[in-house]
Amino acid sequence: MGNLDKKELIKKAAQTLFFQYGWEKVSIGEICQQANISRVTFYKHFTNKKELLKQLFTEQKEEMWQAFNDLLENAKSLDLLIQRIFQLQKHAMQTLYSQEMVYDLQHHKDEELQAFFAEMEQEKYQFMHYFFTTLQQKSIIRDDFPVLLIEIFIRKIDELKTDPALLQCYQGKDQQFLKDILSLLMYGIAAKA
Repeated sequence: MGNLDKKELIKKAAQTLFFQYGWEKVSIGEICQQANISRVTFYKHFTNKKELLKQLFTEQKEEMWQAFNDLLENAKSLDLLIQRIFQLQKHAMQTLYSQEMVYDLQHHKDEELQAFFAEMEQEKYQFMHYFFTTLQQKSIIRDDFPVLLIEIFIRKIDELKTDPALLQCYQGKDQQFLKDILSLLMYGIAAKA
């Protein structure tokens, strides 16, 4: 088995454990045990658990951006676009964004990770600006709304995802929560018929 394969084994093992328990509760030893590799092998590929975590999130971001770019190229209707975005969100929720991971995202105190996630969030908003501008140019969404309004609305949606009352209302129905938020946004900015 080559080095690349072992690196993939480590990432897969970490993703499985992080999804189940969050990253803060998982040790490097547990990742090594899950991947059936030694600590020496782990450290050949990653400096520490934070570097591994950042790589997982970076790779997922790049996959999502590629998928969203593909959506832009092939977007023909809002209904199909919403359906595909929901599938992408569902996949993210099933691979990296478990309740345990989201809890760790919201409650960790590590400054390096806080800076990393803040930078990722800014990149997300920049990408969303490009995404919605392109949808307007393709007349898939309304062009009478400034993209800035949509961006701010998306930021507010991100705040809604942590609202205790909404979390209680949708307890155990994470997928429905995301679907409702996405529908509210996308049908609200749908191009006029």
